[in-house]
Amino acid sequence: MKTWLFLQTIAFECSGLYIIITQPMTPDMWLAFATVHALSCLSFSGLCWLVLPRKYKIPVTSSFAFLFVFNYLLPVVGMIGTSCSLLIALYLPRQKSNITWQVCEKSELPQSPGEVIGTQFGSGALREILLHNQDPERRLMAVSAIRQLPRQHAVPLLQLALKDLTDDVRLLAYASLENIETQINESISLLNKQFEYNPSAAKAFDIAQQYWELCYLGIAEGILRSHYLEQAENYLNKSISIKITASANLLLGRVMLEQKRPVDALPALEAAMDGGLLLKQVAPYLAEAAYIAGDYKSAKEYINYFPEQQGNKLSQIKEYWG
Repeated sequence: MKTWLFLQTIAFECSGLYIIITQPMTPDMWLAFATVHALSCLSFSGLCWLVLPRKYKIPVTSSFAFLFVFNYLLPVVGMIGTSCSLLIALYLPRQKSNITWQVCEKSELPQSPGEVIGTQFGSGALREILLHNQDPERRLMAVSAIRQLPRQHAVPLLQLALKDLTDDVRLLAYASLENIETQINESISLLNKQFEYNPSAAKAFDIAQQYWELCYLGIAEGILRSHYLEQAENYLNKSISIKITASANLLLGRVMLEQKRPVDALPALEAAMDGGLLLKQVAPYLAEAAYIAGDYKSAKEYINYFPEQQGNKLSQIKEYWG
């Protein structure tokens, strides 16, 4: 079959060339040439389609049509190009390597704040090093890199490093956590002195934020955490007594939620909305308060105002409750 198509292609194409070379090209001769050339292209396209790999034969119509049109629009040259392409691809294929992986140099972990930005070592990568890397030196370097991350990302990773089996890793993580706590306490001490000298709503709010950060980051636990939450509530009340602000009421509501006091938190959260905050900003905390209080109907209503960003935790909660 292939041989017959090959010989037929040569015969038709030679006939077409003979017409062009030897005959005066009248409209009838051009029509004869076009017909003979079309028959040649049909034979050649059929031959090429037969030798194509199976995955290139489907769909049949588009595959065959492409071969025909390409060769028809480029007389002789198209057939030569197609033949060369097929011969090279079929009999001189590109060699495939049996190695499916490539050895990469071990990247250095960042050791300063500027180096963390723009590298592949985000908090997720550093966490994987702490959990799965068998080299203690590598884990120690990971803890050093974690110290350069923002506090909200660094503290959970440092607490994970406290469970490491290597003493050096645990000690460095503990020292890093203690350093963060010391910095916050020093900030609280400085703000307290400023507040005693010149009481203001802003200063009281800043002090409450520092106490809240100690709890929110998970640095303080047990009785100490309860004490910090009480201090945060105390300074927020002082701030509100001087000047009522939406941000102070919102933080006060969050502090009360951490203390498992949803009934007390609701008025503060509602006051935050009255102060200018949007419902969608306060809705997560209102939903939490309603849920803790057992008012699931209200909780579901507030959840309807949650954002819908893909992958966001609040959107996942909204989808679950929907």
